[in-house]
Amino acid sequence: MNDLSQTAVMNWLSQARILGYLLVVAWIVSVLNLGIFGKSLNRFGIRPREWAGLWGVAFAPFLHGSWGHLEGNSIAFLTYGGLILLQNPANFGAVTATVALTSGLGTWLLGRDRTIHIGASGVTFGYLGFLMFLAFFDRNIATVLLLVFTAFFHSKYLWGLLPIYQRVSWEEHLFGFLGGIFAARHLPQIREAFAQFLVSLQHFEAWIR
Repeated sequence: MNDLSQTAVMNWLSQARILGYLLVVAWIVSVLNLGIFGKSLNRFGIRPREWAGLWGVAFAPFLHGSWGHLEGNSIAFLTYGGLILLQNPANFGAVTATVALTSGLGTWLLGRDRTIHIGASGVTFGYLGFLMFLAFFDRNIATVLLLVFTAFFHSKYLWGLLPIYQRVSWEEHLFGFLGGIFAARHLPQIREAFAQFLVSLQHFEAWIR
């Protein structure tokens, strides 16, 4: 294996571990929330236009209302996140950060009042939007195949973008999906911004030590 191939494999494994760690954290939080604390941690979800509810932008993807909710989001997270890794592992972190922010902040700004929004589906719908629209901005055989695959097998989930079910946070879905389209359109820029953020984070960690 040459150095270039070895570097590519190491990058893929590094990003795949991050995907796995995020999923493990969601399950650990759910064991505590659903199994021990009786869903009381869900109060840390997104509460639109409440300053305290802004913390939910970070916490909501790890909080779920039931084991079925967690299981469904886990499968979607692994499926769509895995497809992004297969397409290009260097995109995973930047895309994840983008769709998490757009889903969370969009819901906080424009979501329904007196509703606590929880779950990772905003992130997974963001992944779906990214996978379905990347081919329009980065035309190559790999992205076209991803578009065909996701459109054929997963377009039925796009109903989740509409306010059909009262107990479903369609706002998270919609803003996450739009964030995925934004990430696909501005992929080089968000990758650069994410890389600069990681460098700044490393400098901060070194400063506080």
